[in-house]
Formats: sequence, C-alpha cells, structure tokens
Amino acid sequence: MPRYKIKTTVDITRTNPDRDDPDQVRHAQQSNFNTLVQGIGMRSNIDWDNDPIRIKNDDAVYWEWEFLTERPDVFLHENDPVGLLLNDLHGIPVIRNLTNSDPLDPAIFQTHGDKKNIWFNTAVL
Repeated sequence: MPRYKIKTTVDITRTNPDRDDPDQVRHAQQSNFNTLVQGIGMRSNIDWDNDPIRIKNDDAVYWEWEFLTERPDVFLHENDPVGLLLNDLHGIPVIRNLTNSDPLDPAIFQTHGDKKNIWFNTAVL
C-alpha cells in the first residue's frame, strides 16, 4: 500500500469525543480531522497506523500524519504523485482558532499559494 505524509498548520488532532463531551475544541479538532479524511477519501479508501502528531517548535505549531492508500498512483496528476490530492483539498473549509498558531485566513485547506497550510509527500516505506 502506498504511504503519504502530511504536514499542516491546521489543527487535525484526532480526539474522538463522544456526544456528551462538552469540550467544543475537541469536537472542532475532530471535525477538521474528519474533513481531511473525507477529502482524501474522495479518490481512495485510506488507512493509517497512527493518529496525527502535534509538533511545536519556536516559530509555529504543526501536525504530521501518514496514511496509506489501497492502490498506487491514485493521486497522480501531470507527473505529480499528489497532484489530484492538492486539487481536491484546496478550498475545503476548516475550523480555525483551535490550538494552531497559524491564523488560517481564510479558514480553508490551502494546498498552494502564499498562504499554503498543508503539504504532502509520498513517504518511504
């Protein structure tokens, strides 16, 4: 199964809150994660071994996450192994003002341009 790696400044923490959880931040974080999974899932069924990891350095906060697809080259477009994925996810709304340091203006996944907030690579297996 091909593996892809994501780095994003959008809070995609997987929290799995239940309906009785009063913490709206946890619900919003899970919503961003669900949105990302559904966007990716428009072209392929995916699986993952680990949940997204939040990384904080001196300048910013970002999340890293890896997922696998059921078949190779599912996102291939014009010799870019993630070209279709970049097109599919660009402009999808996200919830801002969570634990991210990026103001996310506008509040969307931006896969290109000067306000890019999500990057994709094919990961080495």
